[in-house]
Amino acid sequence: MIRVLNQMDYEHILYPTSLEQGTAPREPYPSVAKAGCGLICACMLVSALTEKELEPEEAVRISVEAGANHFGTDMQLFSAKIAELYNLNLSVGTEQAELLEGLHAGAAAILHAGKPQGLFSDGGHFVLAAAAKEEDIYVLDPSFRQEKYDKPYRRGLFHMAPPYVVVPIEVAMEQISYRTPSWYLFQKA
Repeated sequence: MIRVLNQMDYEHILYPTSLEQGTAPREPYPSVAKAGCGLICACMLVSALTEKELEPEEAVRISVEAGANHFGTDMQLFSAKIAELYNLNLSVGTEQAELLEGLHAGAAAILHAGKPQGLFSDGGHFVLAAAAKEEDIYVLDPSFRQEKYDKPYRRGLFHMAPPYVVVPIEVAMEQISYRTPSWYLFQKA
């Protein structure tokens, strides 16, 4: 069973990362609440695909150890380390068919959204695609708040099936098309 977490619950955990591209982490560090969306996605992902749990504090440690703690989280470095540590197969890409096929086969994917006035954020953000049914993606947003989804430019792009934000695959792909890779797909080995 997937464990649903919200990064806003982790204001007390510091994440030694930078928030500006090209800068090194320096104190005062942001919290997981501010910069840990990718970390929280990994915590939920591990619970969904393995018999283990990954705690946010451990995710911070893994990110730092992997050198993925810059400009939020470098998901290319971090996802490879998570796959290695939890014996998961990892593929990355931009293709809709490959993502949807993997989700239908029981995989989960960290999606890299990044669009001004986007569905999941107004900038860069990682969310977890936990499942797919037909052409809909079931997304767990690590910074979910209802008021976030009440913005006029987000209406009509999704529906709720708590705790999931349910999004048609075309909408999801449009939200992640600004980032390469767009998704990080994890499957049981």
